[in-house]
Amino acid sequence: MNILGIRGFSLPLFAVAIAMGSCSRGVTVSVYNPTPTARNAQVVEIDASKVIGRVGADFSVSDADGNPVVSQLTYDNKILIQGDFPGMETQKFRIRKRGKKRAPKTEDYCVGQLRPDLQDDFAWENDRGGYRLYGPSYREKGGNVSGYDIWTKSVDYPVLSVRYDDHMVGCGSYHKDHGTGMDVYTVGRTLGAGMNALVLPSGELAYPCAYKECDIIENGPLRMTAKITCYPETIGDDKGVVETRLITLDKGSWLNRTEVSYEGLSREYPMVNGIVIHKQNTRGYVLDDGKRYIAYGDLTDNPDNGNGIIFIGIVNPYEPESVDYRPLDPKVGDAVGHIMSHTSYKPGDRYVYYWGSGWSKGGVKGLKAWTEYLGDFHEGLRNPLEVTLK
Repeated sequence: MNILGIRGFSLPLFAVAIAMGSCSRGVTVSVYNPTPTARNAQVVEIDASKVIGRVGADFSVSDADGNPVVSQLTYDNKILIQGDFPGMETQKFRIRKRGKKRAPKTEDYCVGQLRPDLQDDFAWENDRGGYRLYGPSYREKGGNVSGYDIWTKSVDYPVLSVRYDDHMVGCGSYHKDHGTGMDVYTVGRTLGAGMNALVLPSGELAYPCAYKECDIIENGPLRMTAKITCYPETIGDDKGVVETRLITLDKGSWLNRTEVSYEGLSREYPMVNGIVIHKQNTRGYVLDDGKRYIAYGDLTDNPDNGNGIIFIGIVNPYEPESVDYRPLDPKVGDAVGHIMSHTSYKPGDRYVYYWGSGWSKGGVKGLKAWTEYLGDFHEGLRNPLEVTLK
């Protein structure tokens, strides 16, 4: 079911059933959608160790009609493909040794970049939207922004590099829409568009400020993956605590998958993820009764400028302890509070959640459509596509 202009979502696969038999003509991949909800433009993971030994590392993928399908071999040994999967139906693909055929030309829809010419920004995007984190030079110059920033998009091809380049040479500010979107989201010293943070014994959030190191592991065509290492911080009695995040963004998805871990913690700490609430729309948020997601419609930093609405959401694969609204005291610029999911982090844990955004000028038809998408996304996490190799 496509919902009011939202074209689907992509999720990593959590469960794969494998039945291998002898096959001299490649490997047949069957993908079954066990739910009545259609999953369109979804990226599927296939265990490459079950395939490469049979067809080699230079392979091609086709659909049931023999049409070529774009694929990606990831750093962690997965083969990615993308497709539309109607509810309660099976789609089949074929993976073969490529032989003398040339690989099809592909576009890198999922792209990350580092910008040493502008605050060491790490900026990344897919065909849905773009995001930003500030880097070492920003922190060293006294910068204090902590959360995730959003770059809106209304086109499905990469645009952030051009925006940076034009902005730097004075050809066009990236704070204005020149036909593809813009940067009109305010973060400040908040969680921004979905950041996580440990909670100090005082009850304050331990906001991380900028990243220390960023390793872009892969850049498309179907997935961008980056490892973020933060600066050492003091958390309670623990000094030198280092946070690491593994961020992945797939083609076709409105949400990033983020895996968080901390080194140097000696005990369990409360932890939150959240979205900042701005004074321009203090009541425009949704806390799902089932605690599956939290959502917000941000009216941008200048609502009177016709900037549209940025829809932001967090989906928790595992039920958090609680979700709520917390006011900021004192307020931070236009920021008046956060909506947050509360959980706990134990030393050695790897905490996974999903966060991201859509734009009213980029395909999202309102807050209702956005929350329906988030609910469907959660359903997909609980009921993953079933993959069989033969």
